Amino acid sequence: MKKIILFISRNYPPKIGGLETYSYNLIQEFERHHIVHKIVLSKSNIHLVWYLPYCLVAGAVTAWRHSIDRIHLCDGMLSPIGVILKLILRVRISVSIHGLDIAYRNVFYQLIVPRCTARLDKIICVSHATRRECQRRGVPDQKMTVIPNGIRPEELYLGQPKQILKHRLEKIIGQTSRGKKVLLTVGRLVKRKGVAWFLDSVMPRLDPDYIYIIAGDGPELGAIRMKIRSHGWDQRVFALGRVTADVRKTLYNVADIFIMPNITVADDIEGFGIVIIEAGSCGLPVVASNIQGVRDAVVEGKTGYLVTEGDAVQFREFICRMKLDQEAVRTYVKSEFDWSKIFIQYQDVIISNR
Repeated sequence: MKKIILFISRNYPPKIGGLETYSYNLIQEFERHHIVHKIVLSKSNIHLVWYLPYCLVAGAVTAWRHSIDRIHLCDGMLSPIGVILKLILRVRISVSIHGLDIAYRNVFYQLIVPRCTARLDKIICVSHATRRECQRRGVPDQKMTVIPNGIRPEELYLGQPKQILKHRLEKIIGQTSRGKKVLLTVGRLVKRKGVAWFLDSVMPRLDPDYIYIIAGDGPELGAIRMKIRSHGWDQRVFALGRVTADVRKTLYNVADIFIMPNITVADDIEGFGIVIIEAGSCGLPVVASNIQGVRDAVVEGKTGYLVTEGDAVQFREFICRMKLDQEAVRTYVKSEFDWSKIFIQYQDVIISNR
């Protein structure tokens, strides 16, 4: 039986990012099976000053006009809005928690958001690490469910011969990649991603036939580029900054191994690591740090390997002896993380009266 559901998201396309992609795909999947209304912010977070009060008014009006059965909030920052709407409307409200939206280091934020999250009906955590962060802040365990992020397996996969893709790569990095093994990291460059550590500790241990491509922007980009120059690796490591969607697809499909060398940074956790399953959807196996939500994104021995955080020797060993078949990786990721399957789990939680 179709339900009438209201989704509220402060991160939505055409903005680009993990939460934007998540919100879009979740809502799109529900639109295929239920009657959906949405209140979304597709502009920068500077607009939150008007968007949050707007959510209260628009949410109440929408729920009243359309006899909304359920409301789902796409991230934890919206939990205070959910508590107020719950009091006004007496409707069942659920929320997705991704990591930083529950762990954000701000006294005022921590006084409000975790308490409001705990008062909602259902909390969906994208990883067990995120669930533990909620538990630490008093969110009732019986209200929580862990559901991983999903992907659209065909969105990034090109299915083209490596030779063609290598030619594209050479245009991107401005040099030949013949005879090279390509390591890849994609994502926002913040300290917890561990890229600077990988450059200092692992790259010197790898043979010169390994090249490393880093795609993404962020506060660490300048420091990373300085490290590349200081090591004299201008022909071996390529920090591309923000890249287009087409370039990103090429990188996912041409690389040999995906690298996610995360390190622990206080109050800044990796909620899941969606880039890992994006890479896997293109057949790209991963070597990643065995911490936080990264554990939920890597299926040991199926899509890649988890390595002790900060262990450069282990990283090198797993990179050098990577034997996972790329087609097997792609098949497994498609079978486990396709949004059409993740949706079924979400539907059970959001729609269920349990």
